[in-house]
Amino acid sequence: MTSGNDISRTRVPLAPAVPPLLVFFNPLTQLAYIPISVGLGRSLDLSPAQIGITIGAHSVATAVAGLLAGPLLDLVPIRRVLVPGMIVNAVVSILLCLYQSYAVLTVGRLLTGFASGAMALCGQALVADLTKGDPRARDRGYSLLQTFVSMGAASALALGAFSASLDQPIIVFAVGAVYATILLVVVFVARLGRERPPDAHAPDVPFRRRIGLTLRAIQAMLGERRRRWLILSSVGIGLIMQGSHFGVSVLLDRLADDLSTLERVGVSILIPCGVFTGSFINRMSLKRITREQLFTRLYLVIPLAAAAYAAVALAALDVAAVALTLVLLGTCLGALMPLSMAISVNWNPELRASAAATEALSRSVGQTTGPIAVGVLVALGGVSTVGLVVFGATLLGLAASRNIFTAKSDAAVP
Repeated sequence: MTSGNDISRTRVPLAPAVPPLLVFFNPLTQLAYIPISVGLGRSLDLSPAQIGITIGAHSVATAVAGLLAGPLLDLVPIRRVLVPGMIVNAVVSILLCLYQSYAVLTVGRLLTGFASGAMALCGQALVADLTKGDPRARDRGYSLLQTFVSMGAASALALGAFSASLDQPIIVFAVGAVYATILLVVVFVARLGRERPPDAHAPDVPFRRRIGLTLRAIQAMLGERRRRWLILSSVGIGLIMQGSHFGVSVLLDRLADDLSTLERVGVSILIPCGVFTGSFINRMSLKRITREQLFTRLYLVIPLAAAAYAAVALAALDVAAVALTLVLLGTCLGALMPLSMAISVNWNPELRASAAATEALSRSVGQTTGPIAVGVLVALGGVSTVGLVVFGATLLGLAASRNIFTAKSDAAVP
């Protein structure tokens, strides 16, 4: 079989560009909808609870995609998952342009969430394939993916805000349809994803038998002590990210009378901007130290940024102080997040999609519980407590990170 590096250099020169474009799409479809959801819900006479369901449907479907697409991508060529995912996204986005109702929005968000989640996993698996035999290049590849995730988040929020200001939610769905169609063309031109995935089993094993063997390999992977600690630290990352995002919304509501619309939009995208900067720092740092060293050092630093975030909220400081702490927190997250994905995949390269799905699902748990925890704490202690959940999550991740590389049953990381 032609190696991943040979593929990217000769047969398919567009190949390295495809994974970043794939991971860009998931935050685009997820977050661009949020700014238009309130106005769209009002026009359709939806209750706040119904609007919330249409928002949350995407995240739920993305999590389910990880459960199903992860193991599947370790058994079949990537194209068999990637092409149907892009077609579903394009077709459903076109339908959402033509007709909206509560049922259509909910089902449409479920379908696009599942498809874009599977596409993101395809991008992560492609990075592993295209950097086969070069773990450092793989680390930098996942860092680049994080850069595009942050760009997708900021672009999505801007697109949604622009569509909402024009009262034209159809723009969001139209962009989704066009983007999926362009991606489909790029994948076919690149002739990408036809190769078989890395195989942990003998090639003469029947496919049904391979399914059972792969599932048992996944079970063994999840049973490793180091994996459980990594999962816990990834839950902490999700808590920090989504808890801080929701906390920003709470703080902006408190400062609403003192901020212009432009300032509100600017503050709302500061964390993604920090993540973009952090992913660049990640790539530069990996030239000098290992991913494990950088991971443990960052988990020593990020509690300080979270503590600053909590202190600003408690002291009710002005928007400039809020902005500074958000950039610092986002930068730490941007440097940290690609590392847990790289570590997860490098531990089990023969199960690269399942390992990536495990990491994504762990973050989803944190992303789901983070806003809930912030909401409960704010209800009990007021707006000034929004940063305490974020700070607590950093301590959770720090405790887990201390054990990831010291578990007695663990083999050396490649």
